[in-house]
Amino acid sequence: MAFLYCLVKSINTPYKSSLYLAVIMLCSYVLSDYLYIVKHVYLNWIFYDFLTIALIILAIKKALVTPSLPAYLIITGLTINSVLVGFIYYDLYILGNTQEWWFWSFYSISINLIDILMIASLVINLDPKNINRYTKTITLIDKSGVSNG
Repeated sequence: MAFLYCLVKSINTPYKSSLYLAVIMLCSYVLSDYLYIVKHVYLNWIFYDFLTIALIILAIKKALVTPSLPAYLIITGLTINSVLVGFIYYDLYILGNTQEWWFWSFYSISINLIDILMIASLVINLDPKNINRYTKTITLIDKSGVSNG
């Protein structure tokens, strides 16, 4: 959905950075569900997270993606996801733990929350220009009590 939103939003604008980020994220998530590079699903997710980070950094270097807050939030989110997935893989397959404990709940909540934040960063497109616009809108609402935006 974030991809479709970014596609529609970028049709009549020269700024396609959020669209390119959404395409990279879409490809990563779709491929990681259907194309297994390694045997275990958790290792596959880690591989795709690092591949996605590498593609985003390459897109920034090639100037397809502006080095903006959404790009850095996505890179940070994918890094945290990779670490959490690595810990859960270690717990399940290396230690052989089958007893549920607090980390499993923390893992589930954190992964989903981080994914939602990455999607929100694409949809809201938190760059300095938009942050200034949102700040001015909030200031206008706060001063008058009515939205002028």
